[in-house]
Amino acid sequence: MKLSSKRVVVIAALAVAIAVSFTAAMVSGAKAGRTAERTYTVCIDIPFHPIFDYVMAKKDTYFAGKPYRVNFKVLDATTQLPAFGAGQCNVITTPPSFIPRVTERYHIQVAEFFPLARWVIGPQILVKVNSPYRTLADLKGKKVAISPLATRFGSEEAAILAATGKNIRTYFKLKQTDAAAQELTLGRADAAFIEAPTTYPLLQTKKFKAIYSVHDAFLKAFGDPAVVNGGYIARTTFIKQAPTSRFVKDLIAATSDAWNRYQRNSKEVNQVASKVSGIPAAQLEVVGDVLYLKKMPANLRKISQRDVRTWAKLFPLLERSGFIKKAPANPAALFVVTK
Repeated sequence: MKLSSKRVVVIAALAVAIAVSFTAAMVSGAKAGRTAERTYTVCIDIPFHPIFDYVMAKKDTYFAGKPYRVNFKVLDATTQLPAFGAGQCNVITTPPSFIPRVTERYHIQVAEFFPLARWVIGPQILVKVNSPYRTLADLKGKKVAISPLATRFGSEEAAILAATGKNIRTYFKLKQTDAAAQELTLGRADAAFIEAPTTYPLLQTKKFKAIYSVHDAFLKAFGDPAVVNGGYIARTTFIKQAPTSRFVKDLIAATSDAWNRYQRNSKEVNQVASKVSGIPAAQLEVVGDVLYLKKMPANLRKISQRDVRTWAKLFPLLERSGFIKKAPANPAALFVVTK
């Protein structure tokens, strides 16, 4: 049967219309799929952690094929907690000492579920090598420079209270300043209570030495040589309930893999981390040494019952020092022990 030219035009037009409709439906469905796809945001306030930076750089590899997208943001100490409280960050990195503040300020239940740093050394008290002050007791009532306590994580306050039973503000003649190291080098302070990487150049000169550290205080007080002092935290429901619990497991797996790679070849990891953070690889290498990342054993690369027991003793010290208003009644609820 021969079709008229008019019918051919009509059929062709109908075919085009069907094709266009089908394509539009496919595009619309794809857009809807992308719209429905979840996005999780992980934030950090310290951009020089090489392992975190590596995960951030390799996010498209670590989270390929997952039913969600992952964003990483580098904020600062003044903006990270508000962003978390407002729901702009699903996961943040912070010490356990900040968890009571988060709970009190934003009325949300959160927990720490993976450690990124421990006080293997921690903040140290440095003096000149020819200083007459050789012990913590020698410095009682002396001029000690320190960063403003409001900008710190509470470790120095808890350490002095644990070691002496006294508040750091009264035990020393304390000078809170953003230039604590300079106060020591210029001879305007008897000692400086500072943390790496600030300690590194001073110790390299051989003109200064460390006579005490947060690690010393906590080891003696709690028998814990590596108190967890930073890691991933999130809302408890986010950690434990599907589907977000799947992402938490994937994030832990990615970070653990990056840590394993770091211990096998730190230079390779630092090179990658440097590109995303903008921090020279050599500096990241120093940070890794300071944080003991290369030698951190597997049992310390997870949250343990010992961490819970140690922080159950630390929180009351932070309350006594004034760092937090009230120690949590159930410290175990603030940690998710790795199984």
